[in-house]
Amino acid sequence: MRTGKGGGGRALLGALLVFGLGAGASGGARAAEAPKPAIDPTAIAALQRMGAFLRGLQTMEVQSEMTTDDVLGSGQKVELQGTVDMKVRRPSRLSVDVRSDRKNERITYDGTTFTVFQPTIGYYASFSAPPTLGELVDVLEQKYGVDLPLADLFRLGNNEGQLAAIRGASFVGYSTVKGSVCSHYAFHQSDVDWELWIQDGAQPLPRKLVIRTTTEKTQPQHTSVMTWNLSPTLEDQAFVFTPPANAQRIEFDVTKAGAASRPMKGGAP
Repeated sequence: MRTGKGGGGRALLGALLVFGLGAGASGGARAAEAPKPAIDPTAIAALQRMGAFLRGLQTMEVQSEMTTDDVLGSGQKVELQGTVDMKVRRPSRLSVDVRSDRKNERITYDGTTFTVFQPTIGYYASFSAPPTLGELVDVLEQKYGVDLPLADLFRLGNNEGQLAAIRGASFVGYSTVKGSVCSHYAFHQSDVDWELWIQDGAQPLPRKLVIRTTTEKTQPQHTSVMTWNLSPTLEDQAFVFTPPANAQRIEFDVTKAGAASRPMKGGAP
């Protein structure tokens, strides 16, 4: 996932739970703990279990409250806010509504056509799309340089390139995100650090994701806090774009975006 956009700094909510606040016996030296491996296999297993659960969902709606860092011309870092409402019906239906400080956008995919519409300015762009969501995400990134909001949900724990890029993985502790008890994990890659809060229990849903770009001076962050509906009512019309009478069609810019080379991304609001 590429970030370069990030947000939030209120992670590690449950970190204190994993550290003792006192020494052992009075005056006694604390026993040395065995060093933990750089990549804790339990963290990788949790990531893969979550990915497998998400891939098994045929319909879902996820609403995300997002914050993303931006850097002004003066060099000062500021925080942008936004919300994303994504509806998915596998294997080939998607709608996304984005409302934020910087843009208002509606995205639709009906299995044959992908469209982005910006109602504020009245422009939309479409292209003939591949037949599955997984293929669509790859085409968007590699051909058009488009970062689909929450695209990481289609890859987490499933993308071999992403897993191979992980250089560190650890369990941080327990936390509560919007009333759901979660296990908090930290992952390290060469250019990004990211954290993931996975809901405990039979439904290992991602509840919070933080991505931090470590190769940039300001280390910008992107944060997404998610609310899930696993049994939404999704009619075909929800995924079809009908342009308003005054809307103008424009063409997508075809780029040589190397988005797939960076396994983690944060979608900017």
